[in-house]
Amino acid sequence: MVLATLRGEYRETITNEEVKLRPMTDFDWIQLAPDHWTRLQIAGLPTVVIERRIALFPKRAGTATILPVAHELEVMNRENVRQKILVRSAPVTIEVSAKPADAGSDWLPVRALELSESWSADPAKLIDGQNVQRRIVLRALGVPPELLPEQPPLREPWLINFTPPEERSVQVTSQGPVSTVVWVWTLRPITGEPGVIPQAVIPYFDTTDGQAKSIVIPPATIGYASFANNETAGWQTGFKANAQIAFGFLAGLGIAIPMTLRGMRFTSAPFRRLRRCIARQQRFAHFRRLERRGDVAGFRKAMADFLKSETTLNLEERLALTQRLDSLIFAADPPVRGDEMAVARRILRDF
Repeated sequence: MVLATLRGEYRETITNEEVKLRPMTDFDWIQLAPDHWTRLQIAGLPTVVIERRIALFPKRAGTATILPVAHELEVMNRENVRQKILVRSAPVTIEVSAKPADAGSDWLPVRALELSESWSADPAKLIDGQNVQRRIVLRALGVPPELLPEQPPLREPWLINFTPPEERSVQVTSQGPVSTVVWVWTLRPITGEPGVIPQAVIPYFDTTDGQAKSIVIPPATIGYASFANNETAGWQTGFKANAQIAFGFLAGLGIAIPMTLRGMRFTSAPFRRLRRCIARQQRFAHFRRLERRGDVAGFRKAMADFLKSETTLNLEERLALTQRLDSLIFAADPPVRGDEMAVARRILRDF
């Protein structure tokens, strides 16, 4: 960015005026503020001073020319007759340095860059089935918004991710444009086990001190609090002492019987089929309970576990089968609630 001030000094009475700053081959430009008018005494004479602040952005390295700027004025002469005159500035030539050889296509020359991050909830302590929203705001001084980087990809096989369109805006200041881009991700783990979203590095060039630098979107741990806290230990609440002793005896008996029969051969094909059939019936009974409760998030998690353990489908194929449920859970404007869980259960029966 090259900051410039157009300045005109006039001793005529101006009734109308227009600055004509035409498109340039070597530069893009934007106006940073409304024109500033003042009345001063210059060389002992009353003078009208007009100033306009602009930012210029070179399109190439080497010798670049800022073309003449025309100022079309309508003035009142001494005979009170309106007269049009055209004032032109001289061209200005500057030398533009080339970007560093190792800068690459992600070249981002700015005067200052800052990043802020916020989460809608603690990502490491989510409630089972909870969505969490991550919001990154990137602000840069000295570039128009279209030159800010694209949203970094966030794809992990253990994470469901919905990404709405990014938001770009610009605020003009006397020191140059302050451009902002907002990136949002809506995330939910597929499993309860915590995982780490890796960091993302955004390189840039600080034109204030002429140094190549980078800013980092930090890594983040995301997972369910129930997994971290092992919240399956509260099953004994409400049991009486005698009931606990009896239950402990039965549990011990249940462990002893398989150990006693360990040497017996229960690996025949009919037994394996019976065991699979029982497990399948239990699984589908769980699906029906979730369906009756209307627990879409729980059904979606159970369905993902089924497709992962009982089929050879890859991740994209599994996500395609759960897309309708994901729309109910994540979409800002979800489809009308219907029998999505019943349809999903029938799909599962085909595997």
